[in-house]
Amino acid sequence: MSTGRRTDDGARVPPSDTGAAKRARTIPRGEGVGWFGTAALVNAVGTGFFYPYQLLFFIAVTDLSLTTVGAGLTVATLIALPAVFMVGRLVDRWGPRTVLIMAALVRASVFVGYLFVHHIVAFVALAVVAAVAQRAEQISMPVLAAGLAPEEEIGRWLALTRVSFNLGMGLGGLLAGLVFVGAGDDSGFVAMGLLNAASFALAALLYLPLAAVRPASARKTAGSGRPWRDGAFLRVALANFALITVIVATEVGLPVYLIDELHAPTWTVGLVFAVNTVLMVLFQLPITGRVEGREPLRVIALGGALHGALLVVLGLAGALSFAVLLPLLILGVTIYTLGEILATQALSVLLVKLAPERELGVYQAFNQVLVGLSLAIAPLLVAFLLTHAPAGLWWSLTALTVALSLGMLSLHRTSPAAAAGGVPSGASGS
Repeated sequence: MSTGRRTDDGARVPPSDTGAAKRARTIPRGEGVGWFGTAALVNAVGTGFFYPYQLLFFIAVTDLSLTTVGAGLTVATLIALPAVFMVGRLVDRWGPRTVLIMAALVRASVFVGYLFVHHIVAFVALAVVAAVAQRAEQISMPVLAAGLAPEEEIGRWLALTRVSFNLGMGLGGLLAGLVFVGAGDDSGFVAMGLLNAASFALAALLYLPLAAVRPASARKTAGSGRPWRDGAFLRVALANFALITVIVATEVGLPVYLIDELHAPTWTVGLVFAVNTVLMVLFQLPITGRVEGREPLRVIALGGALHGALLVVLGLAGALSFAVLLPLLILGVTIYTLGEILATQALSVLLVKLAPERELGVYQAFNQVLVGLSLAIAPLLVAFLLTHAPAGLWWSLTALTVALSLGMLSLHRTSPAAAAGGVPSGASGS
């Protein structure tokens, strides 16, 4: 039995302070962490409640056709992108909590509004407002986490946002299914809109008690206000863009490929996504604790490479029997999820720590513009490759993960600030 270790001067350190005990602590600490996690969870439940059924919801409550709804959502997403920079400046000026509350209340109002529109112009207008509000939340959440958390806890708070998001999305999807079970007509979709509005209103209330408690740090600097001219930040944001493209393309393409191309049972898709979601929820915080303090660019490189496990399996799937493919899929998605946890966590921390603190909103807004472009590009990439070279989709994504990993290792050698995941230098130039 261990009785603790001794320091250089011979003093005994209690067992609770040993490295093993420190690694075992994965729950983030800090004033307001419970409120923060609960608010993020409720917000994610609202998104998960709606997201899987969004096309069905819009068709039912607006009486618009599927084609019209799809085109309207695409147009709304593109129109909303230029407004993201303005949102970033509002976050820096008013604070992330204020913007989060406003965004949640706007989203609540929009979902009530959807129940009363039946014209494409009104639908697109509401969809634009909803898209801007959603981006505002995605910009504000990491900024709020960085402001609330003690300096040494920022990584764990950011990990908590991902755990809350994944858990909330899953719970929301299950709740939406229960609503549909009890309704045989469009009344289920009306209930969805009202319940979704209520969830966002509740999230706004939960944000109210949150206020920054971390003392002003040495990072309270100002940059150029042009993130695209900050070389280290730009490279990390582009890496995040590449990783999001891989993840979204995999999520969009995997169901079509397995069912339409390989004729696998439909439950295979649900199983793969269930394994991914459960592992993300269970291991996000423990793995974050394990890798904390390690060089983040190397962590991103490793995480990017691990994504290739599932992608290679899918690339080879056409030559495998289902009996062989299924266990390889489970193994592949397990390794892929480990890579997703490692890479997304390290990227989220760097995207906060490399930005000047007074311009976190603008920097996060720039990152969200790239994320928006990724969300637009990925479905087009998937559709084109699945039509012309189905297996080529997975080899193309594999090549992208290899390029991502090599790029991060190169940046590790050339950018001390990014390699350390530490203090930005303002606009470092490109």
